[in-house]
Amino acid sequence: MKKEHVVIWVTVFLLVGIWIGGNFTRNLKSTGSKLEEFFNYLELEYVDTLDIEGLTEQAIDDILSSLDPHSTYIPLDDGAEIAERMQGGFTGIGVEFMIYRDTLVFLHVIENGPASNYGIENGDRIFAIDGDTLIGPLLNNQEITSRIKGPRKSYVDLSIKRGDSLLTVSVQRDLIPIQSVYSLPVHNGIGYVKVDRFSETTHDEFISKLKDLDQRGMRSVIIDLRDNPGGYLHESVEMADEFLKEGQNIVTTRYRDGRTSTSKATSGHLFEDLPVHIIINEASASASEVFTGALQDHDRAAVYGNTSFGKGLVQEDKMLSDGSKVRMTVAYYYTPSGRSIQKPYKENEVANEGVFLSDTGRVLSTSGGIEPDVVLSKDSISYFWTFSFGTMDAFAFDYIDRNRAAYNAMLWENFSIQFKVDRSTIADFLVFGGYGIAVEDISQGDLKELESLLKIALAKNQWGFDAYRSLLLKRDGALLQVYDFAARKLQ
Repeated sequence: MKKEHVVIWVTVFLLVGIWIGGNFTRNLKSTGSKLEEFFNYLELEYVDTLDIEGLTEQAIDDILSSLDPHSTYIPLDDGAEIAERMQGGFTGIGVEFMIYRDTLVFLHVIENGPASNYGIENGDRIFAIDGDTLIGPLLNNQEITSRIKGPRKSYVDLSIKRGDSLLTVSVQRDLIPIQSVYSLPVHNGIGYVKVDRFSETTHDEFISKLKDLDQRGMRSVIIDLRDNPGGYLHESVEMADEFLKEGQNIVTTRYRDGRTSTSKATSGHLFEDLPVHIIINEASASASEVFTGALQDHDRAAVYGNTSFGKGLVQEDKMLSDGSKVRMTVAYYYTPSGRSIQKPYKENEVANEGVFLSDTGRVLSTSGGIEPDVVLSKDSISYFWTFSFGTMDAFAFDYIDRNRAAYNAMLWENFSIQFKVDRSTIADFLVFGGYGIAVEDISQGDLKELESLLKIALAKNQWGFDAYRSLLLKRDGALLQVYDFAARKLQ
């Protein structure tokens, strides 16, 4: 048996031994010997050729998944991508792309990014990268991403078809920031900040957005944590610190051996008295719940939406010999009132026992996860939203591509405020999607929704995801409700 396989399996059974407790050294020795015997039999005598490495990875993953919902195995190839997402940037050329009719198309070229600086334009068709042809039905997003990305300051050669012209451009890769925080303009004294995840740059981005909104007259803020899966705990703690008084608890981490670690608020922050409104949903998890739980327990924010995911387990990455990792649960998170954030994942298990109170004496939920103070009804999802958005995206590109000059000359501000999708465009979309219905067959409600969604798809194709996000939020029923609540609080 190969030495590296033995090392990996010894590491796995060390983890198992730790969870079992007791004299795990003795158990590890006997288990490792048995395992080695088993693999020797497989390698020497099993009738078919085996992928031992694949079996090893599968076994590690199976063991970890049997312990709790969040312990997992991270293969070597996946680790770099995960780390990149959390570091707040990646090395590339600054484009948003799609595969349209078996052809790679650059939908949106990020302003002042590498591609833009080398003359790449929205709508450019890329038929080769570094001399390799990419046109065909086997084209996929993963392959394209891997070819476009590369070491910083390295070059990628792009063969481009633009109208009737064929061009070759060599673009130098550079660091492309990945935003984790977005904002909308202040509306009636209310600011809005959306936090997508907690990366290494989130707190700095968050403070920058808050300060800008503050200068524009913000008297209250909505913090949107819907669909935020978490990330770095310290970024969440630093965000919570901006709104809490010195010495207030933010989160307590409790380990198996009884050790605890409590993060506390510090002094001197600008927004300790700013009214705060938080929106969460079923996909708000981990660091999102830490932030929300801290402000809820201290009566520092009103919480709206639906009960959060309930991920209150702390993971640490343990490196294995080949560079892969096991992400292993090592502790629990508790809110300042003492509530466990983790929802039960074992049969007949109770998340919290006892009564938990906020600073003002409000009784807090104890079911695991964070329950909102105000439950918001979920927006109904129409037929067109459920089944048509991919078609809308393709249609939007096709439509803009046929009218590229007009859209390139159009200002975003004018489009967002004044532009309205007309009936003829809707009719074109229905034909494009092969729906077999006419505009006259659509109800007024669905027609209004189609107008809105097609405009959003056009914005995404011409101005990118920031524009898409801005328009999408304006039709967000839950957000509009929270704006209404926040406005009443300011009166």
